[in-house]
Amino acid sequence: MPELYSSLLADLPDAPTSPRLTTAGVRSAVALDVPEQPLDEDALIEHLQAILDNAVRPGSGGFLAYISGGGTVPGAIADLLASGLNSNPGGWALSAAPSEVEAQLIRWLASRFGLPAGAGGNLVSGGSLANLSALKLARDRANTDVRISGVGGQRLAIYASEESHFTIDRAADVLGLGESAVRKVAVDERLRMRVDDLERLVANDLAAGVKPVAIVGTAGTTGTGSIDPLVEIAAVATRVGAWFHVDAAYGGAIALSDELRPLLNGIELADSITFDTHKWLYAPVVSAAFLVRDETALLDSFSAHAAYVAQDREVADRGTDYGFEGLQLSRGFIALRVWVGLLAHGRAAYARRIEHDVALTNWLAELVEEAPELELACPTSLSICCFRYRPSGVDDDGYLDRLNHRVMTELQIDGRVFPSNAAIRGRTTIRTCIVSYRTEARHLQQLIDLTLEIGERVHASGVVT
Repeated sequence: MPELYSSLLADLPDAPTSPRLTTAGVRSAVALDVPEQPLDEDALIEHLQAILDNAVRPGSGGFLAYISGGGTVPGAIADLLASGLNSNPGGWALSAAPSEVEAQLIRWLASRFGLPAGAGGNLVSGGSLANLSALKLARDRANTDVRISGVGGQRLAIYASEESHFTIDRAADVLGLGESAVRKVAVDERLRMRVDDLERLVANDLAAGVKPVAIVGTAGTTGTGSIDPLVEIAAVATRVGAWFHVDAAYGGAIALSDELRPLLNGIELADSITFDTHKWLYAPVVSAAFLVRDETALLDSFSAHAAYVAQDREVADRGTDYGFEGLQLSRGFIALRVWVGLLAHGRAAYARRIEHDVALTNWLAELVEEAPELELACPTSLSICCFRYRPSGVDDDGYLDRLNHRVMTELQIDGRVFPSNAAIRGRTTIRTCIVSYRTEARHLQQLIDLTLEIGERVHASGVVT
């Protein structure tokens, strides 16, 4: 098995992001019947190789889609050690050192975001659970009886921009508030939350007897990487007594860069922060930091009593039981994959690479502007660039939407580079997001060349009407 990993690592910088895969082909290659007797070693290795051969490679330098990090080598090795140890940091008595590693990682991340002493949090399975946890804290603070009596007829509202992640709506559903409780705030020309529209929506709700429970600012939107005006949003939240949550699942990584950190001004005012370390911190999936300004809020929302885990703390010197400060009781030692990467490379190396990703994205935007058949769909932000293929003389936006969707799909099927799509003000665009440290200028030049080649061929063929 070490040979398989070594081979994978050697291929990743310029490996095809995706071989030409079909559902039937992949299924026939990897869907074995469970044997009655053990497979021999050769057969098992052959099966593992088949899985690698039929998998998309998000760690490839040409993978530019969604927000999927490259996965660090130290993190992968740490995962092996963590799985072998098999600790459960849900309870300190079951884990000790793993729990303290997680606590130290959380303290360090909180300090990078500028949160005060007394801040806390934990690692969860991803941004979805982090956002849900944050909004549960907001709901519970707004109604201290809700954990026992339920939401009942109370009318609560959450505010998030039109560009916010759909997990905010999903969290409102799960928390019993309903998706209709999420007010979508208009965005400006740079696709950032408009504070004047936020204030208008809040005023309307207050007049109607609806309580503003939480305001969500986004630091790095999924579509375009825009950062909402966090200082101004925090001021509104303070004035109306709402919980201020910042979804920095993607953009939070720039907190490691002294050069880029000012773009997050205001995040230090947040009551809670979501930050996915498996995105732009390059850690293996999945791991997300859920940070809170006041750690006591976690116990207020998630503490529970179970006789079978009770301990005499006057006798036993125990640290934090993370299973009682979040929704997950059984938890893996996911902190190690992040922690070992940070120790192995150091903060400065992460900062340099994150800054390089931003520089590469700005260079890609220059390539787009230099090509007559390409156009930027919006200003670049962080490491995201959105653009369109526009043949000379074509102004039909509906046709251009269909054409760009086809070009994007054919780029993915080709597999040498792998962008995704984004809808910018209702228009289909080709979208790139650099969160792999294996991506370099040659991959972006290849993207431009292939987009022009495929775009010209598809447009000339007349298959898109």
